[in-house]
Amino acid sequence: MVEAHDEKKPARSRTWIVLAVLIAVIALAVAAAFIVPPLLAPSGQPAPSGSPSATPTVPPRDIVGTDAPRPSETPSPAPSASDSPFAELTPVAPDATVVTADRIDISLSRIEAVQGEAALAGETSGPAIRVTVRLVNEGSDPLDLEYVTVNAYSGKDRTPAGTLTQPGGAPFEGSLAPGDSAEGVYLFTVPESDRKDVTVTVDYLLGAQVAVFRGDLR
Repeated sequence: MVEAHDEKKPARSRTWIVLAVLIAVIALAVAAAFIVPPLLAPSGQPAPSGSPSATPTVPPRDIVGTDAPRPSETPSPAPSASDSPFAELTPVAPDATVVTADRIDISLSRIEAVQGEAALAGETSGPAIRVTVRLVNEGSDPLDLEYVTVNAYSGKDRTPAGTLTQPGGAPFEGSLAPGDSAEGVYLFTVPESDRKDVTVTVDYLLGAQVAVFRGDLR
């Protein structure tokens, strides 16, 4: 009796081992069913709907159907041209008078040939012209003469002439009351050979058109 009981123990042990192995295999198969499909899915493709990691695919916002109307762009208008603060009036002869929109009469009352004398840094002695500019205020407001600028150029390309203060230079200063007149004297180094075509500009007011005198000053 004792020997028969001992023979049944190995058989029962084997049965439990087989059952444990089967349970382990089933558990691995179930786990693989949830883990392997997401890993094998192509990149960028959604996982199976049964997978816990599946997420809905949302199309990009900038995708537009072929039949959808395309937005139209309205071209921006080109910037409008504005008057330059240094725009010039039509050139006149050296002996003419310019009457501006501000009712300022501008003329070159006297043009003289002199020997320029260097008195300040940057000046060069030599043949020069001395120009006397006359302003008459026919308007109703005073004119600030401190901002009057006179320049001279030679030739068609308007080569700038050098400036001098001597002999006899006397730029505008102070204020010109309505009904009054004033004169300013300016010197420019212009060789005698270049005086056939000389341009003199008078900028009398910031933002106003510049008066231009051009002609033969020999």
